[in-house]
Amino acid sequence: MAINDTLLGEICHIKGRRPKSARYDPAQTPAERNAYANLILLCPTHHTVVDDDEEAYTVERLIKMKADHEAKATPIDDAAATKVASSFLIVSSVRQSGGITAHQIRAQNITLTNQVVDPVVQRRQLEAREKLWEIISKLRSEFSMVLYIDNIYLASEINEFFAEGKHSRAMSVVSEYQNSQVAAAKMSSVNPDKERPFIPHKVWSIVFTIRALYGRTAILIQWSFERRHYVDWRTDSGMDQILRGTIPAHVVEEIKKRPIGGLTVAIDYLQNQFLAEAGLQ
Repeated sequence: MAINDTLLGEICHIKGRRPKSARYDPAQTPAERNAYANLILLCPTHHTVVDDDEEAYTVERLIKMKADHEAKATPIDDAAATKVASSFLIVSSVRQSGGITAHQIRAQNITLTNQVVDPVVQRRQLEAREKLWEIISKLRSEFSMVLYIDNIYLASEINEFFAEGKHSRAMSVVSEYQNSQVAAAKMSSVNPDKERPFIPHKVWSIVFTIRALYGRTAILIQWSFERRHYVDWRTDSGMDQILRGTIPAHVVEEIKKRPIGGLTVAIDYLQNQFLAEAGLQ
């Protein structure tokens, strides 16, 4: 992918580098896992697409894609290869995203060097991940009562509160959401935006999804007070879009089938995804 005369690419693993990675093969040795035969060069955008759709992008398909591309390439002599190589600089080692990232490279008219990793940038990237985990934890604390009622009541019982006033003692914990400004205030109390330049897109997507999930659920509770019946998150199209943006469709369906505690399962799933993608576990 070219951006302002800069070519961006990622050297990726066809069979994942670590357990739980896409296409991970436990039978591979470390040498086989990092051998040329198990590597493919992709632009950052298609790396994400391939990593997120393991069913469509199988090992066999990726090997064929690599072979087809190499078959179309025009051979060059050693002098030309050296000239091309001199324009490449490995700028960072990128933590594997799901299954395939190995290194990120930029092709520019600069001298070839050994792998260069700026310790200041590395430290800032780690700080960004740690800060985002603090934000995720704070969101869970701020919206804890939203999870609480979903963990102890069936949808029909929650509806009895909004429609008939039943279970008011326990359900009073969400009464603050009658005020339309409460959810907005809780959301604005955390600001992850300044960390975005220092984290991979997939990690940011998980943080965005978690934040949106809490916000949408709070809005649905507010609407429930206004409409005097429970607006169930399981049947809300907006919530469905938020969940499916990051969580696989079959997992979303399983979560929705849970009569109690589905929101907590979704949040736990996303938090575990964040820790894995951010390299914090």
